[in-house]
Amino acid sequence: MTDQEIKKTSKKKRKKRTFATKKEKVIYEIKSWTIIILAVWIIRSMIFCNYIIPTGSMENTMMTGTFVIGNQLQYGAQTPHKVAIPFTQIGFMLPHAKLPAIKKPQTGDIVIFEYPQDRMFDYVKRCIGTPGSTVEVKDKQVYVNGIPFDDPPKANINYQDIRPASYVNPYIWPTGHGNKDQYPSIYIPKKGDIINLDNANPAYAYNILQLEKQKVSYQFGNWYIKGKRVHTYKVKQDYYFMMGDNRDNSLDSRFWGLVPYSYIKGKPTSVQFLLWDKTWKKVLVITGMALLLFYAFFWDYIKEKRNRKKEEEGSSLKK
Repeated sequence: MTDQEIKKTSKKKRKKRTFATKKEKVIYEIKSWTIIILAVWIIRSMIFCNYIIPTGSMENTMMTGTFVIGNQLQYGAQTPHKVAIPFTQIGFMLPHAKLPAIKKPQTGDIVIFEYPQDRMFDYVKRCIGTPGSTVEVKDKQVYVNGIPFDDPPKANINYQDIRPASYVNPYIWPTGHGNKDQYPSIYIPKKGDIINLDNANPAYAYNILQLEKQKVSYQFGNWYIKGKRVHTYKVKQDYYFMMGDNRDNSLDSRFWGLVPYSYIKGKPTSVQFLLWDKTWKKVLVITGMALLLFYAFFWDYIKEKRNRKKEEEGSSLKK
């Protein structure tokens, strides 16, 4: 008998898994699919991330409803750290670690990151300021380290409507720092920098201390960390300044502050397509889950019923 014949006979001899009760089969299927779902979740959390552009802040580079896949290895994969109910931001964070990056975000890169004010949300913006650099906006023209930053090819910017420097937007960050068209120079801190808290803008200093999970309080011009009076602070990680390509209609770092390196998720790949409505994503996922459940619990039953029918037909023909 040849090796191929032996393999064929061994395959035939393999018995299909049998279950004493239907409950036992259901438990087995649930365990199997739980392992598969966990494996997919881990891979998705560490290597790939998907994102649907919810607003027009990146138009015309990325239109509202565009589906993108992010490469998380580029900027450093993270162990699974976020658990949420599908299609919602209801969930919680897990302790995690960020692995070494192939490279870090550079000025001009489009980046997927966790929204600093609520990490359950992911944002996509363009990186303008990298650690150790300065960012400034004059008459809507962006300057990085005093050098004009070229507008992205598809950027949506109306240079005919410019707010004057005399106008101070109360919602701009840090407080009192001009407006979105006239944004005075601001320094983007890097790991190891020493911030003089006594001279720093309180909103600027508080943003960094809060992102670094410090128990901080500010009273009558004095800073306290864990109840101890402090005058300086050593920055623990790199920070980035993000801005949307639709510069007139983008809530970005000009409004809510800096993005720490630990919040950086990935770089969007060229795999992009437009979903006219996020409902399609829900429909596709729910349909896929329904098909999997059908296969897990009903396909074997249908096959057994079909085989039984064939056997009955065969036996009736013999008679």
